[in-house]
Amino acid sequence: MNSPLGDGAPPAPSGTADRIDTRFAGVAARAAARTAACDADGTLTYGELDRLADEIAHHLDDRTGPGRLVALRAARSRYAPGAVLGILRSGAAYLPVDPNYPQARQEYLLGDSGTELVLSDSGLLADETPIAEVGPFVLASRSTSRADGSAAPQLPADTAYVIYTSGSTGNPKGCMVGHAQVLALMDAAVPLLGTGADDVWTLFHSLSFDFSVWELWGPLLYGGRLVVVDREAATDPLEFARLLAARNVTVLNQVPSAFGNLVAEAVAEQVRLPDLRRVVFGGEALVPADVQRWWAAGIAPDALLVNMYGITETTVHVTYCPLTPETLAGAVPGRTPIGRPLPHLTVTLRDAEGRPVPAGEPGEMCVGGTGVSHGYLERPDLTAARFVDAGDGSGRYYRSGDWAVADGEGLLHYAGRQDGQVKLRGFRIELGEIESALRALPGVSGAACLVTLDGHGDQALTAYVVADPGTVRAAAVRTALAERLPGHMVPQHVRHLDRLPVTPHGKLDRAALAA
Repeated sequence: MNSPLGDGAPPAPSGTADRIDTRFAGVAARAAARTAACDADGTLTYGELDRLADEIAHHLDDRTGPGRLVALRAARSRYAPGAVLGILRSGAAYLPVDPNYPQARQEYLLGDSGTELVLSDSGLLADETPIAEVGPFVLASRSTSRADGSAAPQLPADTAYVIYTSGSTGNPKGCMVGHAQVLALMDAAVPLLGTGADDVWTLFHSLSFDFSVWELWGPLLYGGRLVVVDREAATDPLEFARLLAARNVTVLNQVPSAFGNLVAEAVAEQVRLPDLRRVVFGGEALVPADVQRWWAAGIAPDALLVNMYGITETTVHVTYCPLTPETLAGAVPGRTPIGRPLPHLTVTLRDAEGRPVPAGEPGEMCVGGTGVSHGYLERPDLTAARFVDAGDGSGRYYRSGDWAVADGEGLLHYAGRQDGQVKLRGFRIELGEIESALRALPGVSGAACLVTLDGHGDQALTAYVVADPGTVRAAAVRTALAERLPGHMVPQHVRHLDRLPVTPHGKLDRAALAA
């Protein structure tokens, strides 16, 4: 779209490396008076955000540098982007530590990473000693005594951030992502969306969730405006819908669980979002029924909805798939369309031995290209197992553990986790297939399914539905599913909820359901 800042990604200032912070500095120099970020309490211009970043970088001088980490414990406010930029401008990488995490979780992230410095607007932990105040933030030092007595790690010099992802069998692991990988994403994906300086984005997700990386730099590297959504609004779908309307938001990024809650409230309250131009999905498998409800209600008639499958280890987004009624009509239950790889990435589908699978056969998504991250912090064995050399000169690829199928035109369809099946009474069951059938029932606006234990300690399938219990009765749900699914896939229990619980990242909180 037309932009007073020019088309395409802003170039790095002459004589500097192409980094996130230097690209932002170029935008700020040309558009100092434009509004960069706002929250419920005020706004910051590009010039003001740039000066905050400079001030933070100044206080970090001689205390950190390339290859080192600074923890960022920041609330969702208009100042948070300045804190990220200040850490990057010092040469260091940032480690987001969500202030809403339990203290034990925060201490684990800090201890495992060996972080020596913390920038916080949300209080300090007992072993953190204040050094300086800068804007709303306190810079503090902390003890680096690690459980194994080792020194703080040295990261690749290009590292921009380390985000911890959950481990399937143990503790969280830190993924190291570089400036070049983030900028490769932006250079590839932003032109496909057609967004620019006239657009208004939301920062909806926690900085500890890598979707926030996309939400930050999609507007701020292109002269756009960022609306920072506080925690209260992010967890209240109706308040969030009203915020989108009041702030004239044009680009919305959502995980499907949160989007489903938003659709339910927007439909019920007849909210309209005429300014919205793009809705980007990521972080979870798409829920086609919610997209269809959105279209049917006419909530945002001019908005293009785009499904962008992604992985933290390959820098946020991997594929791009504009959604149409025809696209969804052809989707098989349990398999949602995710489209084609972004221009800077490749995706091959491989079997358990790493061999490409024939067309039409399911395979593990293996992602190569300039978005593949540096690997896991101080986990060389795990890095070697998941980041694999292709052996043909094309470089490394990341084994995602996600399954997909390519159709006759080469479009990818997500088919679930490699480990997404459960085994119950001798049958292998894909929970996603049951959830898809639940969502297709009249009156059901949200659904999930888990394997639970009954009072005798026996395993059972439990369905959770967002529906009126007076009109969508449990017995009727089971009867309807029995018409579509084999008997071993019909849930023994059906529980009604007002809303599906989501994590601070906006994903479906399966642990809360299980509890």
